[in-house]
Amino acid sequence: MQEIPTRILLAKIGLDGHDRGVKVLARGLRDAGMEVIYTGLWQTPASAAKAAVEEDVDVLGASFHSAAHMTLVPVLMDELKKLGRPDIPVAIGGIIPPDEVTPMKDAGVALVFETECSMEQIVTEINALATQVHKRRKTAIENGDLDRWVEALKEGDRASVGRVLSWIEDGATVDDLARRLPPVDSKTIVVGMTGAPGVGKSTLIGRLLKELRRRGKTVGVVAVDPVSPITGGALLGDRARMTMNAGDEGVFLRSAASRGELGGLAPTTGAMVEVLRRSNVDVLLIETVGAGQNDVTVRQWASPVVLLLMPGAGDSLQLEKAGITEVADVFVINKADLPGAGKLEAQITETLGSARPVVQTVASHGQGIEELAEVILRHGGKSDT
Repeated sequence: MQEIPTRILLAKIGLDGHDRGVKVLARGLRDAGMEVIYTGLWQTPASAAKAAVEEDVDVLGASFHSAAHMTLVPVLMDELKKLGRPDIPVAIGGIIPPDEVTPMKDAGVALVFETECSMEQIVTEINALATQVHKRRKTAIENGDLDRWVEALKEGDRASVGRVLSWIEDGATVDDLARRLPPVDSKTIVVGMTGAPGVGKSTLIGRLLKELRRRGKTVGVVAVDPVSPITGGALLGDRARMTMNAGDEGVFLRSAASRGELGGLAPTTGAMVEVLRRSNVDVLLIETVGAGQNDVTVRQWASPVVLLLMPGAGDSLQLEKAGITEVADVFVINKADLPGAGKLEAQITETLGSARPVVQTVASHGQGIEELAEVILRHGGKSDT
């Protein structure tokens, strides 16, 4: 495995509604030690390019419905150029006839994987391409480009924010941050979204993003997913549940692998928060890894901390235990259409008191999201009411 993991984004662009193949590929790349960002189905060239720039990926992997690559690849390349990142390498795969390989490379595609390519070949060629990207990134920083990217943070320049976040993920030290980052003067509300696996954090965040944008707030997200303890690879799939905000210029999404860090976050989460605060977003959401009772690190960076619970996932004794319930500022009972939501709310109030808000939501249907947004903004002093 390389010292800096290969980060690749996989996007299904166009009308192809099947994702079995791309998920098999994602797992194969993850098992090869890569950090794989999956954006979900029905992406446009614009949304795929925006995701690649925000994630500052080493490679943008694109898959298309049969024959659509001939039309959509030039559009994708143009979108990357518009965002100031024509240098991000693009790899495509799928049903690519041999006589269309050369036109694709002429259009700027770095790698074309035809149907007979083995996983071993795909992994080898992507890692080799990523190594070149890492070298170019290091050279750019040594040549002074980092100062320019940092200067552009306050303007919210998407490409610069993505690049500075990669500088952090590639190993910037605390001293580097103190020396490079300007003083922060933004009033960003930093919200920690935490809870057990399967409680619906990503879906709820997707709905919350839409509501905050309806209120005119700019929003950033740092979404942390776990790393394989065996291969060091990761499948970062939170973007796929936030597709309704994929193309919104007022939303910046960044995926992060935990890279072995305990506590529900990544080792770079705090530094990433500091960068995004300097990009002057109104609200910054930190989504933790599926968290247990002792995963309370998010409180160091976020206020409020929002704890998601769901009916039927434990008895009232769980609320008595020390840990995550102690540090939560807001309780959300998601999937509140399930039996027991009212009982759970009563248990929270009885056990922990009534000082902290409890909001019932059904994120899949958008229920309770307006109330949750109001609670968060009121906590941060930015409520519109």
